[in-house]
Amino acid sequence: MDALRIRLATMDDAPAMSRLSRRVARRWIMPGQPPEAVMALEESLSARVMRQRIDAGLRFYVAWVGSVLAGVAAVRDDSHVFHLFVSTRYQGRGIGRKLWDRMKRDCVRRAGTRVFTLNSSAVAMPMYLHLGFVLDHDPARHQRTRIIAVPMIYRIDDHP
Repeated sequence: MDALRIRLATMDDAPAMSRLSRRVARRWIMPGQPPEAVMALEESLSARVMRQRIDAGLRFYVAWVGSVLAGVAAVRDDSHVFHLFVSTRYQGRGIGRKLWDRMKRDCVRRAGTRVFTLNSSAVAMPMYLHLGFVLDHDPARHQRTRIIAVPMIYRIDDHP
């Protein structure tokens, strides 16, 4: 495998991020979702929305293997992971962990973040459990969306 490079995304990355994210979501997340959730996911993964989010200050990270975009991750408020997609072709190679580690390190450095949240698809839960996330049973932190998801949480203090 070529060297992996992870960096902050730019506006120019949005079309490639959208293609990768939509392809992964269509295969792994959208099956079993209600039609309104599929429509919401499709819209949220558009290049236009990604550009708007970058412009609004949300941070997206991209993982490149040579000239191929292999993964995308995004965080809001230095604490809520709202995208972590790895191309099916590159899954199982540690790219998701490396994206998570870079994003986590940056959030801790920038904002002193001690707690991260995310809403996982059922298919992605094993990966998030492997990264150290656990089920989040506090309903006060749960976002109500049309997408069927499992709230999860990661506490820095639980991972010395």
